[in-house]
Amino acid sequence: MSIIIILLVTILNPAMAKAGVVIEQRITFNSPGEPGSVRKRTLMLQGDKERFQIDDRMSIVIDADSRTVTVLDDLNKSVRELPLKRVIGTTRDPNYLLYMAFKSTDKTRELLGFKCRDYTGTAYIGATIAVTTACFSTDAAGSDDFSHFMKSMVRDSGPPGRSISVPAGVPLIIESTLRVNPALASPDIPAQETVRFRNRISKMPPQVTRVVVTKITSEKLSPDKFSSPAGYTRHESEPD
Repeated sequence: MSIIIILLVTILNPAMAKAGVVIEQRITFNSPGEPGSVRKRTLMLQGDKERFQIDDRMSIVIDADSRTVTVLDDLNKSVRELPLKRVIGTTRDPNYLLYMAFKSTDKTRELLGFKCRDYTGTAYIGATIAVTTACFSTDAAGSDDFSHFMKSMVRDSGPPGRSISVPAGVPLIIESTLRVNPALASPDIPAQETVRFRNRISKMPPQVTRVVVTKITSEKLSPDKFSSPAGYTRHESEPD
């Protein structure tokens, strides 16, 4: 009888049976002539929610359905909310490298026993250009969960001014180079000033970011992973 009840609950409310995914990543940052840096990050996704740790004291929960972001300060035991549009596409969004119109290539790779296909894309961000290659896998553990979350993120709107087409699957490798836009121009700035500005910023070295998945598992995550801990002080939500 209990098995029948479980099956009925699963059929009537499939979200309760939906698993999540835990993605461990290794991230490297490099610029010519400067020492590189390496850090690790763990993403937890389930349904329309994603959580990750920023540092030893702070973590973020993104709710793509309610379009809100919750910042958890473990040091001060406080919680603050802000609208998603203030975070999406910024470095506080762990998927900020993926908001662009990707195009498929013929190149495939393999990581952790999963095959992935390279997609390339370009995004113009202010005075810079981001050129990105991401290797998306549709057979890796949790690929459907990641695809669902990204669709939820860009459902209503992504970062302003960007054409976005994120491939299905989970990116196992992301390689992105951010450099100055040599064609930068503004009708509000005199041509001579524009030339001076281009010459000045042309000396800025490109920044290369590489994100590699080191482990990925599909598992049912507790709702507590995406909720505010008991006893934390909730600050008033920032105005939209």
